[in-house]
This record gives sequence, C-alpha cells and structure tokens, in this order.
Amino acid sequence: MRKLFYCYQDNLARLNNSNNYIPVYLTRCKQHNDQQLIFVIAYCCLANNMPELPEVEHYRQILRSLVSNESNKQLKKSVHLEFGPPPLPTKRFPSEQTINLINEGNYYITDVLRKGKVLCVLLEKKSKSTAAKEEDVTATITEEADITGKEATILISLHMGMTGRISSPNHIPKLESLSDECSYPPPHTHLIINSPNGQQACFSDPRRFGSVFVHSYNGQSPIDEECIPAFQELAPDALSASAHDSNSGIVNKFANQKKVIKAILLDQRQVISGVGNWVADEVLYRSRLHPDQSFLTVSEATKLVSEIHHVLSTAVECLNDGEEQLPEQWLFHRRWRGGGSKGTNSKDFNGKTISFVKSGGRSSAIVPSLQKKVARKVVAVDSETTDKKKKSTTKPRTSAKRRKT
Repeated sequence: MRKLFYCYQDNLARLNNSNNYIPVYLTRCKQHNDQQLIFVIAYCCLANNMPELPEVEHYRQILRSLVSNESNKQLKKSVHLEFGPPPLPTKRFPSEQTINLINEGNYYITDVLRKGKVLCVLLEKKSKSTAAKEEDVTATITEEADITGKEATILISLHMGMTGRISSPNHIPKLESLSDECSYPPPHTHLIINSPNGQQACFSDPRRFGSVFVHSYNGQSPIDEECIPAFQELAPDALSASAHDSNSGIVNKFANQKKVIKAILLDQRQVISGVGNWVADEVLYRSRLHPDQSFLTVSEATKLVSEIHHVLSTAVECLNDGEEQLPEQWLFHRRWRGGGSKGTNSKDFNGKTISFVKSGGRSSAIVPSLQKKVARKVVAVDSETTDKKKKSTTKPRTSAKRRKT
C-alpha cells in the first residue's frame, strides 16, 4: 500500500488545479492511517483521464440541445430536473427542496455557458415580466438556501471534478474506468435534465468529486458572465483568450515570470483557465519549452499562446465532430505509457525518447532533446532587445576613453 501511495504521488498529473483538495484529503488519510481510502483516491488518479477544457466544451455542446427556441417557449411544459438513483453526493449538490422549487417555477433553458472547465446552465422564467414585478429588478445573486422559485433567472453551475461527464441518449462520452459501459443513463448518474423540447441530458460522476451549485439572478438579460459566481474567481477562458490575443494581452502575462511555466498554465486563476495537465504537456511539447522554464521571452510567450489555441481548438473540433482520437502525432497518445514511472522507454511520434519529470507538483511528460531548460537568473528579453542594449552600453564607454586621451 505504501508503494501505491508513492505511485499516486508520482501521478499527480491526473489532478486538475481546481481539485487541490485531493492531496489535502490524502494527507489527512495518511495521518489517520486510512490505507483503504488512500487506495481508493490513488486508484481514481491512476485510472481516469480527467476532463479538461476540450472535453467540457464537448459537454456544453451536448447540453446545448436542451436550449428552447421561440416555438418551444410557447409550450406549456417547462424544464424538469430529477435525481438519479442513490447514492447521491451529500455536499456540493442541490437539495431536494431546491430541485422541487425549480420544477414548480415554470423555467426553460435559454443558454449554456462555459468558462475554463466550469459549465453554467441558464434557466429563465417563462413569465419573466411577472417575476420582475414580484422581485427587485436590481441585479442580485441569491444563494441556493434563499431561492423561492420566483426568481427571473436560475443559474446551475457544473464542475466535472475527476470523473464527471454529461451524456444524452444519443451520445455517451467514454470514460476510461467505464469504457465498455454504453447504457443510458450511465451508471452513477446524479442529475437528469428534461427540456420542454423533449431532449434530455444527465450529469454522472462515479467518484463524486464533481459539484453542482444553484444560484438565482435578478437583473437585465443577457446576463453578464462576471455575475456568475462559479466564473468569478477564474482567469479568462483559455480558448477565447488565446484566440483574441493581440501579442500584448496574455502574452505579456506569460512572459518574464519567475514562476515556472507549467505551474502558471495549471493555475486556473492566474493567466488563463481550462488548461489541465495533458493540455499543458502538449502545449509545452509543441512550444519546445521545458515545464520548469521561467522568465519566458516575449517570442517564447507568443509561440506558447499560439500553441494553446491550436491544441484547444483542434481538440474541441475533434470531439465535436465525433472523432474520439486526437491527431496521431500528438504527445497525448504516448504520455500515459508507463504512467510516469521510472524505467519507461516511451517514444514520441518521431521516435524521440519521452521522460517524466515533476513540475509544479505534477508529473510531466517531456521530450528532453526538444524541451531544454535554459538557466535564467534575470528577466529574459528577446535577442533584438539585447543587441540594442549592448550597442547603447558600448558607445558611451568608447566616447569616455576618447575624452581621457
């Protein structure tokens, strides 16, 4: 069991930055000598590929089928939520009273938003004008405990955790630990969403580390994403931010940082949100950057942002087109072999050796011949800027010598 514990420590690559409570649980289990729970948590991390931005965006597209169009809004039916079979999560999950209030409130789904790895389903009351008269029109956010069912807009935020996924009767995304299970609803389904248009989707989570939070919103439509509680602490979305960057926004936030680049990528609150371990490794591999590299130059940061957008947009496109496999030349297909253990001899698409190092508390797959760490003790600058500074510093010296002579 002790060997398994350290095996888990070497495979923190499977943990997302938003799941930092897992190592805390593990530490407490170790203190109390709870070996059985240590085994369960370690197995979770070794056996499952945790959802990252591309997977979560794919889940958003599945939920988009529940959005009601103008003709559906005239129907007498409204959205109906129901619990899956027990056991249900006892924390980070709406109560039965909240579900009943939503079902009785005559709501329909208007949109599904995503920021990073978090989804938010927007429910609006059909008779919104009546709701506005009954409630204060000033934009306010209400916690679940204070929801009455009369609010104009309900926000249902979903975080996938380690093994969460969104499924529909027509599409059940694969999960490594349940790869052969294709029944609907999948095992460990906790919440089923029925739309007035006759479509259905469900949230399932075998390990129950995911979360579902409910808030209400009273204010003008469309809702400002900054008002959504689940989005407020997250950095800008990695996919949209990397697409609209103009070589000065997030590029400057990545450049000249003392913190190692892998840790910056995994920090959901610092520069961008949505990047997990396998995406970070893929981006760094394509950018030819070592995960422990710090003080990136502007040109390195520009290349990094370009690769972030390429990897995320390509992965999203593959999943939305129904292609389970990502491009064959990607490191993704080979980074799991051996699980990061010592003595492995994995090769990338071009036959170059893959090694495993720990960076920012995570196990990282790298190709040492391509990703070399450059020692930098000061803030890095581009070569052109360096040349200009050298010229500016040499001229005064020569002029000083001439004055002395």
